[in-house]
Amino acid sequence: MNINTNNPVYSVAEFSRVIKKLVETNFSYVRIRGEISRPSFPASGHVYFTLKDSDGTIAAIIWKYNLPRLSIKPEEGMEVICTGKVTTFPGQSKYQIIVESMEVAGEGALLKMLEDRRKKLFQEGLFNKEFKKHIPYLPEIIGVITSPSGAVIKDILHRLSDRFPSHVYLYPVAVQGKESAQQISNAIDKFNQLTKETNIKKPDLLIVARGGGSLEDLWSFNEEIVVRSVFKSSIPVISAVGHETDTTLIDYVSDLRAPTPTAAAEKSVPVKDDLITKITELKFRMKKNYINKLNNKRENLYNIQRLLGKPDQIFENKNQKLDFIFRNIENQFKNIFKQYEIKIEQLFFRLVPPKTLINNSVAKKQITDIKFNNLYENIILQKETKLNSLDKLLETSSFNRTLERGFTLVMDIEGKPIKLSSDAQKKSNVKIKFADQIRSAKLDT
Repeated sequence: MNINTNNPVYSVAEFSRVIKKLVETNFSYVRIRGEISRPSFPASGHVYFTLKDSDGTIAAIIWKYNLPRLSIKPEEGMEVICTGKVTTFPGQSKYQIIVESMEVAGEGALLKMLEDRRKKLFQEGLFNKEFKKHIPYLPEIIGVITSPSGAVIKDILHRLSDRFPSHVYLYPVAVQGKESAQQISNAIDKFNQLTKETNIKKPDLLIVARGGGSLEDLWSFNEEIVVRSVFKSSIPVISAVGHETDTTLIDYVSDLRAPTPTAAAEKSVPVKDDLITKITELKFRMKKNYINKLNNKRENLYNIQRLLGKPDQIFENKNQKLDFIFRNIENQFKNIFKQYEIKIEQLFFRLVPPKTLINNSVAKKQITDIKFNNLYENIILQKETKLNSLDKLLETSSFNRTLERGFTLVMDIEGKPIKLSSDAQKKSNVKIKFADQIRSAKLDT
């Protein structure tokens, strides 16, 4: 093998720069179709993913500042066409594409992404009927979210004017394009943020509408941010996107779907003339029922009046009955008083005169005093006898008798008896108690 030793020698960094320049010079802008794999969203705000097909892969990067410009958000498994610059990354000896724009690769890929998103939101419960809100019968204020320049708002206003003129708030938004989904979501949120304290009164109903178009044109109404805003809305929402055959995800989550914007206006309010006719009919029926009921009451009153008779006769009968009741009550009171009078006489005869009661009490007291004095003298005599016996016993057992027989009691200086010689220290002062007095002494040894 012949090796040309005259070829220049590159450092790794120099060779990486050569390759980088070669790639960027020959591939300034490219469009690459593939499937997004393993998208990563680090805290830096950049997006990293791999673009792959059945035969190869290429690394891809979306810088943070360019991400808001994209019409779609990168998702796992999405088939896209990426436009950007191809460059190299010397740190890992690989080439990569810096994505500047991204679009879904064909309607089939869009439909697949739409179905995957629909299943995901369905599993979360966003489409459940239990969350659907009641559409008010006659809303005072209707909020319309659509393009201010299209035919949609004109159709809605015209239809409302024909049926029942209502107060309408228009929140202008872009109904397709990069910023459309965010604007629609913000409009729904802003309407819901209105309260009684704000200068603008909160609408009773929202209509989100746009005319027909392709799947790509209607894509803003399939974005999660719009679907979740409709779900969170405390105001009932009617969706009116596209034609009758068009279906977007907002139709599943809205409280009512209208096939067209004009139909949304029709579902929002009743027909004024029909309502007036119905009110007139109800008013006539109410008046007729009132007159019939009044006539029935008048006839019933007449019949009752005939049954009652003349007022004078009624009062005469009542007065006579009242006289009988009064006489009966009077007799009953007389009987009651008589019974109590007899009972009081009986109790009077059973009473003992106070003087007799006092004499009896004095006699009882004298007897009680005699008994008490006798008992007291007996107790004193018994205690005196017992005390004398105890005195003699004490005198008999007293140690003073022992002292009188010639014995003495040796005590320490504090007056405590000394029983053993070992209890007294040598040459200590002691006290000696004789029968007649106490003398002090000092032990010799």
